[in-house]
Amino acid sequence: MKSSFNKKILEKAYEWINDNQKVVMITVVETWGSSPKPIGSKMIVNKNKEFFGSVSGGCIESFIIQESSKIIKKKKLFEIKKFKVSNENAWNVGLSCGGDITVYLEQINSKDKIFHQIIQKRKNKLEFALLKNLSTGENEIFEKGKPLNKNFEKFKDQIDFIYTSKNNGIIKNSNIFVECYNNPIKIIIIGAVHIAQYLTDFAEKFDFEIYIIDPRNYYGTKERFPNVKVINEWPSEAFKKIKTNSNCALIGLTHDPKIDDPALEYALKKNFFYIGALGSEKTHKKRCERLKKTGFTKDKIDAIHGPIGIKLGGKSAPEIALSIIAQLVNEIYKK
Repeated sequence: MKSSFNKKILEKAYEWINDNQKVVMITVVETWGSSPKPIGSKMIVNKNKEFFGSVSGGCIESFIIQESSKIIKKKKLFEIKKFKVSNENAWNVGLSCGGDITVYLEQINSKDKIFHQIIQKRKNKLEFALLKNLSTGENEIFEKGKPLNKNFEKFKDQIDFIYTSKNNGIIKNSNIFVECYNNPIKIIIIGAVHIAQYLTDFAEKFDFEIYIIDPRNYYGTKERFPNVKVINEWPSEAFKKIKTNSNCALIGLTHDPKIDDPALEYALKKNFFYIGALGSEKTHKKRCERLKKTGFTKDKIDAIHGPIGIKLGGKSAPEIALSIIAQLVNEIYKK
C-alpha cells in the first residue's frame, strides 16, 4: 500500500538480528508490465531459510530464498537480481504473470546502524526516506531540511520530489533508490459495535493505525478490542487525543446522530480522504439534511460514503465489514 510501510517485516527482521541471525532483506526496486507486487515490496530471509513477506506473490520467492542463502554463506553485502520475460531464468522461477521485476538483496545484522535508526524512527512515528545506492550498497537516511553526504547531495532535488510524492522509485539516470517510510493511515471508527470487531480484524492486516471512539464504556472495552486504541469519550473530546490530517479515514457505525454527527462534521472540516457512515438510504438522507442545516455544502456532504461500503449483497457483520474495508482500500489507491 503506497501510503504505508509494512511494519511487520521490520519487526520480524529486528527480532531475527537480535537473536544473532544472519538476515537478507529483499526489496522490489523496479517493475514493468504486470508485475504482481509494487515497488517497495519486501521480504526477509534468515540463515535457516525461514522467510517473511513477499516480493512477487510466490513467483520468484523460492529462487530468492536460495540466492539469499548464497549471500549469507559468501558474506556478500548486496546483490541485484533482474527477472525479465525475455530472460529464460525468469520463466524457470515462475514469473509467468507477464511482468518484469528487479530486486535488491542486502545483508543486515545487529551492527547495522542504519537499520537500527530506521527502527527507532518508526517507533517515534517519524517520516523519512532511505536512500540506497544500488551500485555501491551505500545507505543514508533522508529527512526534510537535513544535509546529505556528497554521494547523494547532487540528487537532492530528485530525492525531494520522490519523497514529497510519498512513493518509492529509482532516480532517473542513476542507481539511487528512494524508499519512503510514511506513517500509516489512521482509521477512526465511531462506535465499538459488533461490525467494528470484524472491521478492526481486517484493518490490522493493512498496518493501519486504528482508533475506536465510543462514549459507551460497556461497548468499547479492551476485551472486545484487545489490539486497538479505544477512547471512551464523546467525539468532541476524543478527537483532542488524536493527531489528524487528510491522511485519515472516518467510519461511523453507531446509527446514533448524537455520536456519529459530531464525528462526521469534524472529518468534513479536516478533509479526511475517506468518510463513511452506516445506515440505510433513508437514514443517510436524514443525516445529509442535518449536516446541511449546520452549514455544509452539498459538495462537502456528497463526500460521505453512505450507505457505506461496496455492494457485496451480504448483511452479516463480517460481510458488511469486508464491504467497508474494500471501499476504503479502493479510495486509498485513488489518492
